[in-house]
Amino acid sequence: MNMTNFIPWRQQRRARCLRFWGAMFVGAWLVMLMVIFCLRINHLVRLHALRAELAGIQSVRHALMSRQTLTTEVPMPALKRQRHAWQPVLESLASVIPSQVWLTELRYQPPALMLIGYATTLPALSALRDVPGQLDGFTTGPAGEIRQDSQGHWMFTFNLKSER
Repeated sequence: MNMTNFIPWRQQRRARCLRFWGAMFVGAWLVMLMVIFCLRINHLVRLHALRAELAGIQSVRHALMSRQTLTTEVPMPALKRQRHAWQPVLESLASVIPSQVWLTELRYQPPALMLIGYATTLPALSALRDVPGQLDGFTTGPAGEIRQDSQGHWMFTFNLKSER
């Protein structure tokens, strides 16, 4: 009977098994470290984004607070009186403007009120030139721009001087 020695074969098999499970163990550790690293980076990115958002909110809050201090310097009754003083002027302006004219913008830069808008017809535009004589507290100011757009509407800018 011939005896076969299996010891070198067993040693090779044991070494292969140790290499395989060692590689699996090291691979599992590397994967866990990579996951922890990714989670940490994700946390840092979120933290940075939250800090940036907080800085933005604080700058907006600071701007609002500074604007609020500017509005609180003027007493509220004075602001209400100023708003209510404009109400009759705007109502009389609305009543004297021809129906073929519409305003796109009203600008008040003391002492001038600028009317910007459109007129559908030229007679309506010429009727608008008589408006300063019908408004209390305003006179005709320097002439503004008048031109016709591509749709045939007359674009105008009128300046009214305030006597207040």
